[in-house]
Amino acid sequence: MNESNNQHSALKFPLNDILGSKGHVKVLRRLSEAEHPMSPSELINKTSLSRQGVYDVVQRLVENGIVQYVGSGKQQQIILREEYPLADIISELFHKERKRYGDLIEEVKGLIEDLDMKPKSAWIFGKLAKKSDEYGDPVRIAILGDANTIDDITARFRERLYDKNIEQEFDITIDISGVTIADIESRPQIYGDNIIMLWGMAPQYYLSDWQEERGGKSSHQDFDQQSLLDAELWTELLKRNPGLIKRTVQDLQDRIQETRSGEKKELEEWKHILESMSFQRLKKFMESDSERATRLRQSLPFWPVLTENEREELMKIKSEKEEYE
Repeated sequence: MNESNNQHSALKFPLNDILGSKGHVKVLRRLSEAEHPMSPSELINKTSLSRQGVYDVVQRLVENGIVQYVGSGKQQQIILREEYPLADIISELFHKERKRYGDLIEEVKGLIEDLDMKPKSAWIFGKLAKKSDEYGDPVRIAILGDANTIDDITARFRERLYDKNIEQEFDITIDISGVTIADIESRPQIYGDNIIMLWGMAPQYYLSDWQEERGGKSSHQDFDQQSLLDAELWTELLKRNPGLIKRTVQDLQDRIQETRSGEKKELEEWKHILESMSFQRLKKFMESDSERATRLRQSLPFWPVLTENEREELMKIKSEKEEYE
């Protein structure tokens, strides 16, 4: 019998349907990570699929036996069906996926930590940081140092990457940019809102210090004042879109699981704040001049979960505020 005639056999080839679309993969990934049953609303927030998209995917996965509903009525939730023969293997697949990314970040951080001459700061920027990369896109790393040492630091870091065969091990291309503070001032795309910190303080801190030292218009006070104005824009957006807080908490939980460095404490601090404060308390905190609020305003956690419409709304709020002033 011709094997090609049996490609739709549910018994022989169940993965055709189970992993048959990005929607299926997204839902199964989140269910495999969850420590408890998930509601349809949680899956919508976690996967960025539409309500109808989540419903359709879950229905097909239920029909294929890999997931099941628990509960009833409006309280109905979804879980992986443990009795399904391939459930453990599928869960392990997603575990390996998360571990591969986590191992890559830790490997790169370790190489930076082992350098004899260390940079001021290092971070990932570009498509990976924005979560829009495709296979083959380079992992872009910025290394920040002084003008007289940055070339040497960058060369040594590149040598260590080659010696450890990081690119071959993870099947990736790494693009390293050695930059000075003057470089990042003229190229804001390198240190924008979407970066993944690897070493040191966020580049904005060094940029603010440098501008102050050279007598520029920006100083620590100016920087803090701007962050306060930005916080007012964010609180207005949160007021209009309260679901954004819950989505941010879920995103922070994911990032906490993936992070093993000092950044983890800051992520946990933001998660605790968003979970424990009412909106009014959160607004007061974000717009206060306390030392803690000033520090945390430099790492507002909302950008990664914004929808395109919310980004446009934030820009509209900013324009309205500028017109009013």
